[in-house]
Amino acid sequence: MAPSGPASRRQPIHDVHPLTGTPIEVFYSDRTLETFGRSGAGWFWWSRRRGFPPDGPPTGPFATSYRAFKHAMNTGRAGTKRGTKV
Repeated sequence: MAPSGPASRRQPIHDVHPLTGTPIEVFYSDRTLETFGRSGAGWFWWSRRRGFPPDGPPTGPFATSYRAFKHAMNTGRAGTKRGTKV
């Protein structure tokens, strides 16, 4: 049986930018997990390969995972691979 409730709706999303191949992680952070020096809880994203540290600081917060994901797909930072613009 799949988990349900608020925690299951806040699972991280992993995807790959379709044009650059850059791995993207979209995740939720609340005040108890806040370590980014940002105010407020919400959805964030960063370039990150699973099992490795992120390529830089997170971008956010966003009100929904969809907004964070769309921002990651449409921003120049997600369009970089290992620091080089594509």
